[in-house]
Amino acid sequence: MKKARQLIMGLFISGVVWAASEYSDYLAALSARESSNNPGSVNRYGFLGSYQMGESALIDAGYYQKDHTPNTNDWTGIWTGKNGINSKADFLANAAGQTQAINDYNSKQWGFIRNLGLDRYLGQTVAGIVMTESGLLAGAHLVGVGGLKTFLTSNGVQVPRDANNTAITQYITAFNGYNLAAITGNVTAGGSAGSVSTGGNGGAGVQPPGTAAGKPLITSSAAFTNGAGGVSYQKLKTAIQSIIATLLFLWTAYVVWGQFKLWGENSISIMAMQSNIIRATAVMMLLLFVFMS
Repeated sequence: MKKARQLIMGLFISGVVWAASEYSDYLAALSARESSNNPGSVNRYGFLGSYQMGESALIDAGYYQKDHTPNTNDWTGIWTGKNGINSKADFLANAAGQTQAINDYNSKQWGFIRNLGLDRYLGQTVAGIVMTESGLLAGAHLVGVGGLKTFLTSNGVQVPRDANNTAITQYITAFNGYNLAAITGNVTAGGSAGSVSTGGNGGAGVQPPGTAAGKPLITSSAAFTNGAGGVSYQKLKTAIQSIIATLLFLWTAYVVWGQFKLWGENSISIMAMQSNIIRATAVMMLLLFVFMS
C-alpha cells in the first residue's frame, strides 16, 4: 500500500506543478540560476544580464551584429538598436529588454532544435531523464544546440559541460517540464521548478548559452519523474502492477484453499470445487490482463 500512496502523491504533486510551471516560471527560475536575478550581472566569461546571454545568443536574437569573434564575448562589435538597445550598457540597464531578448532567442533556439530533428527525443528517456521541450532547450542554453545534439545522439553516453564544469544533465533535470507554449505552441503538462543557484553559463562553444524554450510535450512518465521527486512513472507503474498481481494470486490461492476445505468437509462436490476454481482462475487472468496491459 506504500507504493500506492506514492503513486497517488506523485499524481497530486504532478498536478500542482503542472498548474505552476508556466513560461514566466521558467524564466524566473532561469534568471535565478544564471544571475541570482541580477540584470546587471556580467560573469567572468563575458555573458550578460539576468539570463547570461553571450554574443552568439544576441546575434541570433537580432540585438548584436556578428563581429570577428562571435564565440568570444569581447563585445567589440555593433549593436543593432533592436528594442532601443544600442550598447552593452543599454542591455545591462534594461531588464525588460533582456526578457524580450531571451524570448526572441528562445524562439530561435527552438527552431534550431526542430531543424536538427532533436525534438524526436521528446518523451524518451536519456541518461535516466525524460526529455521535455524545456529540458532540451535548457540543455542547449548551457552547452549550445551542438552540445545538446551530442548528448542526445550518444544516448547520454557523452555528457557535455560548460566552462564552469556544469553538466548538461543538471540543466535538463532542473528545467524539465515547464509549459513554454508561448514559444512552441505545443500542448503540455507537468514541470519541475528549476533550482536556484548562481552557476551561470560558461562558454558555450557551438551555440550561445541562451535558454531554450519549449513547452514540454510531457507524458505521464515525465509528469511523474518531474513531480514525484525523480521517481519515474515506469517504476511506479511496475510497482503498482506487482502489488496488484500479488494480491490477485493471493486471492486465487485463498479461493482454491477454501474450495479444497469445503470439498474435504463434504460441503461441495468435486465438480463444484473444480468449477469454482476454474472461475476464480479465469477472473484472475482477466484482471491481470486488464491491469498489466
